[in-house]
Amino acid sequence: MTASLSSMVTSATERDALNRSRLEIGFNLAGCVLIAYQVTIMLLNLGDYPALPFTIAAWVILIATLVIGLVIHRRYSEHLPTGLFIGALAAWAVVVALDIAGTWNSGDQGAPPTAAVAVGAALLLCVTLRPPRDIVITSIALGIILAGAFALHGQHDPFALGPAFITIALSVAPPLLGVQIVRSLRTVVQLELDLVQVQSTVSSPRFAVGMMASEELARLDLAAERLLDGVATGRTPLPLDEHTASEAASIATELRLHLIQGRRETWLYHAVTESALLGPAVTVSDPDGLAGLLTRDQRDGLLTAIWLLISDPVRLGQNQPRELQVTLERRIREHGMDSSAGIHIPITISATGVPRNGVDPAAWQAIRKVGRYVETFSGTTLRIDIESVVDNPADL
Repeated sequence: MTASLSSMVTSATERDALNRSRLEIGFNLAGCVLIAYQVTIMLLNLGDYPALPFTIAAWVILIATLVIGLVIHRRYSEHLPTGLFIGALAAWAVVVALDIAGTWNSGDQGAPPTAAVAVGAALLLCVTLRPPRDIVITSIALGIILAGAFALHGQHDPFALGPAFITIALSVAPPLLGVQIVRSLRTVVQLELDLVQVQSTVSSPRFAVGMMASEELARLDLAAERLLDGVATGRTPLPLDEHTASEAASIATELRLHLIQGRRETWLYHAVTESALLGPAVTVSDPDGLAGLLTRDQRDGLLTAIWLLISDPVRLGQNQPRELQVTLERRIREHGMDSSAGIHIPITISATGVPRNGVDPAAWQAIRKVGRYVETFSGTTLRIDIESVVDNPADL
């Protein structure tokens, strides 16, 4: 189990690195296109700059920082150090000031800022290397500075306001959209990894320990092995001293506790409690451990249905959080019922905050794998009663 958990973490790291590298390629291409577009605008308006040397100096500094960043990126491919990022921000602040000075002119005359707008494209290149908060704050500050510059120009032509808004949007929108894309991708990757983790419990025995307990059992096993090896080799004298005897008693007590828990906790309990998504929203009531009697297909269907009911995106205007109560109870055998027909396990799923018409069709297909079902809707609660039939373990 430890090896599988380690391989899962390794694959998660590799997948995250792969997704980040793909995003970087896309952001780099988009940033280069935006910068080339701003260079084209500057070349088309060379005769309108009241102080062209300032704008040229701004572009020289911006390009120099991008070249330096390209060289540094080979060394810091996953995270840009804070000191280097602050240094880049300081250089870009100079770029913005020089470009505004180069385009400054009272009234509606003059050329639009270009190097200052290209700073937004440069921020887009840092989206995968810095926390989202740094990019968002810097982008908003850049937009405020450009808006203030346009306001201080004293523009009076209403038709000049449209280009001004477009210029501000070109500087602010790319990095903000990049942050949103990165957040969405990370959410999707985390959901996929969480689903893979909980699906690994489907093939577990009826009663078993979870991944977290397996790590703890590995630690206890190592401690017990060291203690017994010390006694066998004579490094630990007999009778045991008080400290060593206390450690041995503690190990034995923890092992007994894990053994008792392993006889009460089913795969469904571990799938819910060890999931970052299902744990806070799903409650399982299965005092008799009936979930362990379900077949592999029934387990997969039940877990998939629970997952889809919780992970389905919340619609606009829906403020109530989604909560699920899963109850498995033993049905008392009626007189004359054939014992060879299997065991009937009633399963009830009470979902709060799930709209009836908002359930993914795949969830109903997954429930059909568990057994026959009937759904009822009352207020804000969707109740699904499933009649599941499993083989009687006494007949196996």
